[in-house]
Amino acid sequence: MGGTQGGDTVGIGELAARTGLPVKTIRYYSDIGLLPESGRTPGGHRRYAADALPRLLLIQRLRALGTPIAAIAAVMAGERSLDELVSRELDAVQEQLREATWRREVLRALDDCPARERPRRLALLAGVGSPDDAHDRLVRYWHWALPAGLPRRLAQAVIDGAVPAPPTAATAPTAATPTTPTVLAYAELHALATADDRRRQPQAHQVGDVASFYAGLLDGCALAGEALVSGCPERHAEALGHFVRTYARVDGHDDTPAFRAHLRTLFRRGRRAGSFSLRYWRRALAVTGETPPPSAAAGQGYLAAPLAALHEQVAGLPLTAK
Repeated sequence: MGGTQGGDTVGIGELAARTGLPVKTIRYYSDIGLLPESGRTPGGHRRYAADALPRLLLIQRLRALGTPIAAIAAVMAGERSLDELVSRELDAVQEQLREATWRREVLRALDDCPARERPRRLALLAGVGSPDDAHDRLVRYWHWALPAGLPRRLAQAVIDGAVPAPPTAATAPTAATPTTPTVLAYAELHALATADDRRRQPQAHQVGDVASFYAGLLDGCALAGEALVSGCPERHAEALGHFVRTYARVDGHDDTPAFRAHLRTLFRRGRRAGSFSLRYWRRALAVTGETPPPSAAAGQGYLAAPLAALHEQVAGLPLTAK
């Protein structure tokens, strides 16, 4: 085209008239490479190829949706398809929604509490940082707390079941609803797992064969989870039997009425107000809910509800979130 107008080109004024965009906006898009010029008139006026109008309309519509210039530039340059742009932008918006929902509930937790309680809550919630950071620290706690000799796959199954997903919007299907109580409970879980007095989970010198012990606990919890979903009394009894036998094998006992009485005493003793395990699972229950949906039977944090049911059966006392 060079410096001529040409019959197959359009001027910036015509593009402005056809799109309703200001001339200076179109000039800006040209200057940053979104809308390349086809040439200039002898008088220095910009000319654009015939495909400039549909390109400009696409830019205009994407900008109307709040799409960043950089993302639009990638589409205009052929580096990314429109489908890819939409998918990436949707992911970005969902992440922003997660962060905004968490922050909203954090602020509600600070707003909806007595003035004398606010400093404690502020310290608790500020210690979390982002919900994903808190989740990572909970996972690190369980890696530290479990026996070193536990097979990797088994350890990962325990960690997945013990660490709930953060209660934020647009996240895992098993995640809790983001509310003030669930956000507070998650922050308290984080505080427990990062405190100086955090406790390790049962070690080899306490339970002997750690693989057998933890596998037995997971199997008992899986059965208890099925029983919670089905409401079947026989499933509850089967889960309890499996759970009790796991503890009985530690000292070479059988599942007898005498051993169950002994185990009940131990479990009741472990329900002291300051018990780490009691506090941890109460907070986990507050996050996951005491009656999780069937989809949560193997999701993040799924161990809380089955363990609560089994603790209640063994100790005769409910392990509630309250």
